[in-house]
Amino acid sequence: MGNSSSATKDSLEPTTLDSLLLGKAPADWDYSQTHVIHGSISDPILEKIEPVGPQYLAHARRKLFSRSFSEDEAHVARSAAEAAAAAQLAEDAENDDDFDIEPDHKDDLRRDAKDWKTQDHYRLLGLGSIRWRATRGMIKKAHRTKVLVHHPDKKSGASGGSSSHDDAFFKCLQKSYEILSDPVKRRQYDSVDNIPEDAYNPLKDGVDLDFIEAWKPVFEREIRFSVKDRHAAPTIGTMDSTKAEVEKFYGFWYDFESWRSFEYLDKEEGDGPENRDDKRYMEKKNKAERAKLKKEDIARLRKLVDTAFALDPRMAAFKEQEKEEKEAKKKERQDKEKKVRLEAEREAALAKEREEELESEARLKRDEEKKEKEAKKKTIRKEKKNIKTLIKDSNYFYAKGSSIAPSTLEIYLSELETMMDKLSLEDLERIRADLSAPKKSNEDKKKILSTEARKLVQDGLANPESLTQFGADNVERKKEVKQETTLSAPQESSSSSSSNVPTKEWSVEEVALLIKAANKFPGGVSDRWETIAAYVALHTGLPQRDPDDVIKKSKAVQKGSSQEATVRQLQFQKKTYDVTDAPSVRYDIEGEVPPVVDAKKPASKKKAPATAPATEPSKKPTSPTPPASTSATPKTPALAAVTGGSVPPAPASLWTAAEQKMLETGLKAYPPSWQGEGDRWDKIAETVPGRTKKECKLRVKYLQDQVKAQKAAAAGK
Repeated sequence: MGNSSSATKDSLEPTTLDSLLLGKAPADWDYSQTHVIHGSISDPILEKIEPVGPQYLAHARRKLFSRSFSEDEAHVARSAAEAAAAAQLAEDAENDDDFDIEPDHKDDLRRDAKDWKTQDHYRLLGLGSIRWRATRGMIKKAHRTKVLVHHPDKKSGASGGSSSHDDAFFKCLQKSYEILSDPVKRRQYDSVDNIPEDAYNPLKDGVDLDFIEAWKPVFEREIRFSVKDRHAAPTIGTMDSTKAEVEKFYGFWYDFESWRSFEYLDKEEGDGPENRDDKRYMEKKNKAERAKLKKEDIARLRKLVDTAFALDPRMAAFKEQEKEEKEAKKKERQDKEKKVRLEAEREAALAKEREEELESEARLKRDEEKKEKEAKKKTIRKEKKNIKTLIKDSNYFYAKGSSIAPSTLEIYLSELETMMDKLSLEDLERIRADLSAPKKSNEDKKKILSTEARKLVQDGLANPESLTQFGADNVERKKEVKQETTLSAPQESSSSSSSNVPTKEWSVEEVALLIKAANKFPGGVSDRWETIAAYVALHTGLPQRDPDDVIKKSKAVQKGSSQEATVRQLQFQKKTYDVTDAPSVRYDIEGEVPPVVDAKKPASKKKAPATAPATEPSKKPTSPTPPASTSATPKTPALAAVTGGSVPPAPASLWTAAEQKMLETGLKAYPPSWQGEGDRWDKIAETVPGRTKKECKLRVKYLQDQVKAQKAAAAGK
């Protein structure tokens, strides 16, 4: 206790760095230690803490309304001041007789109590001049005063009887007090309280008032409908207000949010029985009417703000100032742009000059190349034409009096075109010169073309199978035989080798389509054999064959085999069945080909075996084999001819059992007597996924013909 005074004296001295230094360590202090443990931390305890108290409420209020500390403190202070002022005003209004109650209006005395929605509640209570600014105390006092005068008991005692008008007026007073004393109902009534028309433009009558003085009360009257705090709204300011302040003021009013809802004007139902539908209709109608009035009020307020904005002299001054600044900046920018533009134009002119020179040179070069290319193409076409003419004049190297078959001629011209496409202009000119040389026999000329074809094959520029008419296939065939001999041993020892896997056999339909495609795409067509292969695949639904396989099969058809001869008899002759008349689909013949009907022999009832593979002749014939005779070909459709009319034509590609069942279901669901919307066969086709209307018809016709054929056969027995 004796050192308390000295301690107090030391505490009053200013703190220095020396006073913060530790004193001398004890004698037993171990300088090797950096710290000394005097105790341990106790175990933590889990406690539940709830936010309470005014500080937490203030925090929640700031978060809820997105306010800062200063804004929240200002709002709390302002709210307290408003509450105090309102309480004081209410107290003063209840105890003060400073305001005057207006006398009764003559129209109100004759008003019907049932028409209470159209009455002026403030005027009935004598508060017509105060209106929405009237406090609850004023409303109570005015009502008490009016009741003392117009109460029915007072009237009956004074006049000795009862008056219906006095009773109606008293009821109107009671209704007005009921509405104005209820905060909710009063707010609804204030929402539709009429605003004087002259409030839209206080200066329209030429009143000599300052702009601020004239328009300030207008916006003070409108601010009472604001959803936001009206005390925080920006004021109209003064004539010295800055541009930012004025723009903030008008921005607030252009984005003004009003709480006016117009429920007070809702129409109510009559005294009839309640009906839920009528109530819903009335609610819907009232809602639409409120929306309409809300829209009109927004337009009214927008018109008012537009008028004030247009008459505001401050905005005119701001616009003039902005215009001057903009003109100055514009002039500066134009001068700078002009300088840059002139420099850019000068550089662009130089660049354009250089570009035009380069483009002119490139154009001349392209034109020269194009002319040379066109001239070369023209010369090549001319040489090809001359070679074809020379070959034609030589009767295609046949002896005089003999002619080449049309089908063979087509293949010959096609291979000739293929060979000439592989030759250069110099080669064509040389061949044309050799063919046009005098005193050369047809054999010599034929040898010239054969030599060129062999050379192309040897150089790897052409496929030997595409030049068989010129003997080039012999060169490749020898190499293939040699290669097969060399590789025969490994193939026998290795069962996994698949290099010589034979291609899939050709069906009758494929061969028929091959012949049709060969006629449709004659020699000279670009990518002829690829086009023919795609055509056959498209109309059969099978994978596309290799062009070499198509070429090989075409040559086999020309050389002749039993199946190909049959197809030629059915397809090639002018008086036979045309392929275009039949659907381009696969026939429902499971691995069997109908036999050819010989006109001299009766048709056999037994079906022919599967498609026979094409056989290659042992040696190349000296002259092309003409097509088979047409004397045995009947004039009926192909399939009917080969079966003697006993088997009907087959429908489209193979039908599975599931598809057949779905077709039968569709036929039962949509019989011939069906009278629904749409086409009957379209509906049947929808029941069989993957099948068209035409395929379904063909299938049904095929089944019908089969049944008829079976009945006819049974009747014949």
